[in-house]
Amino acid sequence: MVDDLKDRAEFAREAVAERIPFFEERFGRVASQWKYDGSRVTEADLAISQALQSAIEARYPEDAYLSEELDSGSGRMEVTEGFAWLVDPIDGTNNFARGIPACSISVALLENGLPVYGAIYDHMSRRLFHGGPGFGAWIEDEEARFREEPPSEQSIVGCQHCGTDASAPDDDALQRRFKIRNLGSSAIQLAYATVGWTDGVIAHKVNSWDIAAGIAMLTAVGGRAHYF
Repeated sequence: MVDDLKDRAEFAREAVAERIPFFEERFGRVASQWKYDGSRVTEADLAISQALQSAIEARYPEDAYLSEELDSGSGRMEVTEGFAWLVDPIDGTNNFARGIPACSISVALLENGLPVYGAIYDHMSRRLFHGGPGFGAWIEDEEARFREEPPSEQSIVGCQHCGTDASAPDDDALQRRFKIRNLGSSAIQLAYATVGWTDGVIAHKVNSWDIAAGIAMLTAVGGRAHYF
């Protein structure tokens, strides 16, 4: 099983790297559609999702493939396979479509439902972040170190999807206490926190495909995720 995981981890990095030229070619040059939940989708989201699905199913036909672009809004999906791939082909599609560099490709490998490896291509830094428990966390070929310091007014905190209405007081409190960044990609926010570029992330609303790869990397370096 360990060898199976190592093989899949290497494949995850390769699969993401192979999608980068297409991602960059289409960046800021795509037409948009709107999904059932009001979120944006482009031809590039669909093409990357389909390409990853084909590659994964050809290499690991026994694994499950799950993607944001396969979400029909029909509710919870039962996954019985030991390994499953959870993909966000473009995290930060609004940014991608408008030519704002804060967007990414995010691929997570789950084992028995838990994130065990993640690979995230960050278009802003043009780097591949990857890692998981037992692998450590890496920026390309450089091993990264997690910053574990007490929160302070100097802390830089990613605040994805700031809330409204009932959560507005929480947003006010965050902005008074920390230096807030909202990059528009949960995958990037978690990758940056994992490698110490920022000090943490607080999000009011995310989906599993937004965070699974980042959670695997964060866990690898001793970081913690708390669900409110």
